[in-house]
Amino acid sequence: MDLSRVVGVFLFTVVLYIPVHSLSYDVHWLGGPTIIERDIKSSKQAIDIFCYTGTSKNLFALWQTVKFNIKIKNDEFRQYIGPTPEEVYKDYNEDSYGWSVISSFTKKPQKSISVDLFEPTCLAINTKERHSIELLVQRVDIWRVLLMVLGITLIFTSRHLSSNPFFFYLCGVLVGVFASFMVLVYYMSKLLPRKTLTYGLLIGGWTVGVYLFQQIWENIRTLMFTYQSYMFWYTLVVSFVSFLVCYRIGPPKNERSKNLVMWTLQCVGVLMIFFSSEYQEAASSVIITTLTAKYFPNSLLCKMKGYWYRKFPPKPRLLTNEEYYEEGARETKQALENLRKYCSSPDCAQWKIMLKLNDTKRFASFVEGNSHLSDDEVMDYESYAFSLDRSRKPVANSTRNHMEISDDDDDTDSDD
Repeated sequence: MDLSRVVGVFLFTVVLYIPVHSLSYDVHWLGGPTIIERDIKSSKQAIDIFCYTGTSKNLFALWQTVKFNIKIKNDEFRQYIGPTPEEVYKDYNEDSYGWSVISSFTKKPQKSISVDLFEPTCLAINTKERHSIELLVQRVDIWRVLLMVLGITLIFTSRHLSSNPFFFYLCGVLVGVFASFMVLVYYMSKLLPRKTLTYGLLIGGWTVGVYLFQQIWENIRTLMFTYQSYMFWYTLVVSFVSFLVCYRIGPPKNERSKNLVMWTLQCVGVLMIFFSSEYQEAASSVIITTLTAKYFPNSLLCKMKGYWYRKFPPKPRLLTNEEYYEEGARETKQALENLRKYCSSPDCAQWKIMLKLNDTKRFASFVEGNSHLSDDEVMDYESYAFSLDRSRKPVANSTRNHMEISDDDDDTDSDD
């Protein structure tokens, strides 16, 4: 009887605990830029869960970025992220009861968290410090735009870059520096005790391995910032050695080697465009459009342009009098210069031309750079132009007088 009574009291306590436990968190749904400040008190029992509702897929979300920014004085807090408030609260309970000691030990809290743009994402913070949660919505992320533009540019200029010596030396130096760091890390890893590391991985699982690698990476970063001068000279020496190796090998001259470089650059450009947006369908459309424009046949493009001009011929624009005279003077001057250059060149038979001319001195003077018109011809042209101008003015005056007379007649008729 005592055992059954104990079991009954335990079950009754569990049943009473479940509804109270299910209501011990508050959910805040955020759909846009919001800043919420929290001052955690020791007497507070409920936990706040902040959820981003997500957005619909449209072209305005092509370069959009959404982040949770946590503003707190120190790193003494734990964060829980999940697609629903229930899963976030479940992680919080497991952490509170000590079921996830290793996972919380290996996870370093982040103050800036990128969330999925189109799916709901929830976040909870466990801390006793005063903090604020900011949902930052960037409608146009400049870094995403630059990444997509660089990817498109890399695809269109891949043929030119594959034959550019400067680009070859630049890539060679970067690959040499990166490879030297990899070799350095490899030889440093040999100094670690393999048996101890293996036993640690077997006992603690992959979480201990992740923690150890995080610590190694933090130590490497600390060394790089502590010994910046040594890292600078190391990078400079390795870059110089890589440049000498590239100079000895030389840029690729084989056409197939250039094609391999071009295809590699295009693959890098495609990846840059694909990862420049969370709207993967739109990014894939941009990739397909870019590759189609890159490899579109020129013959088919010329046929399409010819068909368009036949169907919709452009309307010719007539020149004005001023444009007609300006173009005539410009073309005449250019034609005379070309004729003078031809007559002075060895291809011209000057003696044969002079035998056919009546005034050879005038031809020689023209070839030497003088005017092709004589003074009498200039005077005749100016007198003709002056007489033509005078003949036009009376016509205009007579027309004006006629119009004035007709207006007076109309006025007279109207008075009658």
